[in-house]
Amino acid sequence: MTTGEHGSLIAQSALHALEGGPPLLVMTVVDDGFDLPVAIGAKLCIVEGRGEQIGSTGNEILDQVLLDLGPTLLDRIRPDQAETVYIESSGTAEWLVHTRRSKSGPKIGKVMVQVFKASPRLLIVGAGHVALALARVADIAHFDVVVTDDRSSFANEERFPMASQIVVEEPALAIPKLMNQADTYIVLVSRGHRLDEEGLRCALTTNAKYVGMIGSQRRTQTVLRHMAEEGYDRDALGSVSTPIGLDLGGESPEEIAISIVAEILMLRNGASGKRLRGALKVG
Repeated sequence: MTTGEHGSLIAQSALHALEGGPPLLVMTVVDDGFDLPVAIGAKLCIVEGRGEQIGSTGNEILDQVLLDLGPTLLDRIRPDQAETVYIESSGTAEWLVHTRRSKSGPKIGKVMVQVFKASPRLLIVGAGHVALALARVADIAHFDVVVTDDRSSFANEERFPMASQIVVEEPALAIPKLMNQADTYIVLVSRGHRLDEEGLRCALTTNAKYVGMIGSQRRTQTVLRHMAEEGYDRDALGSVSTPIGLDLGGESPEEIAISIVAEILMLRNGASGKRLRGALKVG
C-alpha cells in the first residue's frame, strides 16, 4: 500500500471512529532521534478491537514497541489531547511527561500519540423532567445525548435541542437501534414501572458500559427479583445501578441528574467518588 493510500485509509478510519466506530490510535514520529532508520512524519495506527495495523514507522523494531504500547495508550489518552512518548533507542518505552532524558544518555526519539473516538453516548430512556435535566447535565459533560420515549409530545427537538438523536418508540424497539456506538451508557428514567422494566430487559442484552434505573429501593429490588425468578442472569442484574446515582441528598430533577452523571463519570474514570479534601496540615 502506498503512502497516499495509507493516508486515505487513516483519514477514513478516523472519521469512522468519530462517528461511533472503533477508536483509532495514531502514532506519528515527530523527532528522528532514534538509532533506527525512521522518517519524521511516518505514522503507525491501530484500530481498537480489531488488531488492525495501518501504516508503519518504517522500522520493525519501533513498530513492535508501539504496537505493544497500543492498548495502554488507548486507555490512557483522552480524545481531546495529544501526548508524547519518548522511545529509547534500546527499544524500551516510557512515559516522560514534559521532560527528556539527559543528553548524555541513550538517543531518544519522540512520537506524538492521538486517539480518535466518538464522545461517550448517554442513552436516556424516558423524556420527563428528570430526563430533561439529565440531558442538560450530560451535554455539559460532553456526552453524546440520545433520547427515546414513546410520546412525541415529550421526545422532540424543541424539548431536547442538545440531543443528537431522538427516537419516538417503546424501549424494546428503540434501544437496539441506538446501540451502534461502543461507549454507550443507558439510563432508564421513563414514566412508569412497566416501561422501565421493559427497557431493562432490553438493555441487559446489549454491550452497554453502564445500565442504571431510577426508582426507590423497594420498587427496583422488586423488579430485579421478578426478573431473577424468570431466569435472568443474577450477575447481570447485580451490575445494574439501581437506585441510580450517587447519594448527594438532592431531590430536584437537576440534583438527581447531577448525581447520575457523577456516578457515570466516577465509573468511567475509575475513580472512588470520595471527597478530594484532606485534613489541613500546618508546619
